Amino acid sequence: MVSVILVPQGAEYQAVSQGVRTQKNPPKVIPIPAGAAAIRDLDRCSEASDVLVMGLCGSLSPQFEIGTIALYHACVNLSGQVKECDRALTNRLQNQFQVSPILGLTSDRVICSASEKRDLGKSYGADVVDMEGFAILERRSIAMLRVVSDDLSGDLPDLSTVIDSEGKIQAIPMAIAMLRRPIAASRLIRGSLSGLRKLRQLAAELPC
Repeated sequence: MVSVILVPQGAEYQAVSQGVRTQKNPPKVIPIPAGAAAIRDLDRCSEASDVLVMGLCGSLSPQFEIGTIALYHACVNLSGQVKECDRALTNRLQNQFQVSPILGLTSDRVICSASEKRDLGKSYGADVVDMEGFAILERRSIAMLRVVSDDLSGDLPDLSTVIDSEGKIQAIPMAIAMLRRPIAASRLIRGSLSGLRKLRQLAAELPC
């Protein structure tokens, strides 16, 4: 059974929290900052076993469309270092959701260009990208279950200034980025809403 879920604060945290409420004995859900700052609150689950990281991710492969489940077996950083996920918990999640574990890439920034994501996928052999996975795996053993919220069909708005050093999304820079690229912003919103619905569903179906 999953005892603790770590999930980026905000909409992702809300989706997972809503999902686990349907369970008889729900796991504890802890919001974490986005990006490398995610490790700041790991001491809150230092004694826990069967810890799962959930959240959204971006696709690096044409096979991973919006709404696709991404169960990691390992995570690679931009330096090419690889960290393996909790094998026992990953196996249980694989049996529950009938998906093959994949390699995820952790980036230090949001990758907004579809062509850059495609290139990163080829360079690292990874299928999806996130901003927290590798940093957390450096500190403790976890399994990682994510949902794709943006694919390779087009670019996202430039979100390079949106997340601050504390891992918080800044409302004004986000609004400016969305207004500058309305078509890309619409794509981001649609993909995020679809991904969040799937994330909520997965949280409700986690093995007890």
